[in-house]
Amino acid sequence: MLTPEELELKRQELQEKRRQKRERRRLRRIYYGLMIILAILLVVGTAYYTYHKGVRFSYSTQTGDGSSGFDVDKGSQASLEPVNILVLGIDERPDDPGRTDTMILASIDQAKGRVSLISLPRDTRVRIPGRRGYEKLNSAHAYGGPRLAMSTVSKFLGVPVKYYVKVDFNGFEQLVDILGGVEIDVERRMKYDDYAQNLHINLYPGLQVLNGADALAYVRYRADGLGDVALVDPAKGEYGGRILRQQKFINALVHQVLQPSVITKLPSLFLQLRDCVTTNMPVTQMLSLGLGVRDFTSDSVITALLPGIGETINGASYWILNEDATQVLVDQLVRGIEPVTIQVLNGSGAAGAAGYAAERLRERGYQVIDVRDAQSFGYRETEVIVKPARRDVGAQIAQIFDAKIIDGEDAGTVAWGDGRYDVMVIVGENFSVPQF
Repeated sequence: MLTPEELELKRQELQEKRRQKRERRRLRRIYYGLMIILAILLVVGTAYYTYHKGVRFSYSTQTGDGSSGFDVDKGSQASLEPVNILVLGIDERPDDPGRTDTMILASIDQAKGRVSLISLPRDTRVRIPGRRGYEKLNSAHAYGGPRLAMSTVSKFLGVPVKYYVKVDFNGFEQLVDILGGVEIDVERRMKYDDYAQNLHINLYPGLQVLNGADALAYVRYRADGLGDVALVDPAKGEYGGRILRQQKFINALVHQVLQPSVITKLPSLFLQLRDCVTTNMPVTQMLSLGLGVRDFTSDSVITALLPGIGETINGASYWILNEDATQVLVDQLVRGIEPVTIQVLNGSGAAGAAGYAAERLRERGYQVIDVRDAQSFGYRETEVIVKPARRDVGAQIAQIFDAKIIDGEDAGTVAWGDGRYDVMVIVGENFSVPQF
């Protein structure tokens, strides 16, 4: 029989093993996310390089009229509709499809010259097709592989997802070194030692070029208490955590890959990655994307995060989406719908009425541009004045405030300001402002 001291020692050993296991899982999530982005960049970059070296590739899909659906020689496609790709980082084992540690929706819009990379937190609470109740997003792949993961994302975001890229971990440090390092502004002193894992992080703040080992240390650092993602300022909608650092690194990586001196290295990088990447995307589609983004710059790449908040439900931790803000984000970055611009005016005279109304709109993802007093007070009811083209959004906003809608063309108020804004909310006396 073990003594109390021996029992305590066993307990501590068990806790340490669990901690190390959790840490390994966290590191895999970061690795997968970065490798995923490298995969996309290198696939399209290789196509771009091949094209400019004069390599010709042609492919025909016979249509009803005998025409070709695609011709790389002309660098064209039958359509320039946005292409949505679900990128997956998987902890995959024999006889086990694995759960996704990282999920990113990449939306490539050649017509607008933009690539949107939207991070999908693995703990996002969703309904998975064919399953009962709510589950975590990362469970979809375990139940049905990439296709069920694509179906789940397509359903809860309301956008078509046709392709996937699946990545296993391999050679992160070497790839960064081949690129010549990545320049990044380290935001704080990062000092962390874990002798059990032989992990030693020792970075100083400031703008610097990180080699493979230092870049790995940067993305592994987690001693800020924020975990993968956390809502740090609800009023401003600001988030923190490793996903945000991952996005920062992705932006720096994109800038590095698009440097002319790096273009010639892309084929060799692609060869290193080919055994790590699985995709259902045809080669012709890869080449098309490569040609379509050949004039993109680092400013063409936008990173974003599904807005929400962390909550514990029945003992499980979830990322609960802000559905209104998520729809606005997806409308803008995936569907290509320009955001609605909003002006909020205080028409009641109550202190802070316009500011509080604007905060409610921003919490739902709306873009409030201007907040001020109306030219006069005395509005009994809240009014929503909207341009006819954005009446659908105006109706949503009117519902939030239990307000009446007025077409902008019919508005007789000078405050409409020559229609500079898509929607103007004039807060009336029926809008209740909380007292603090």
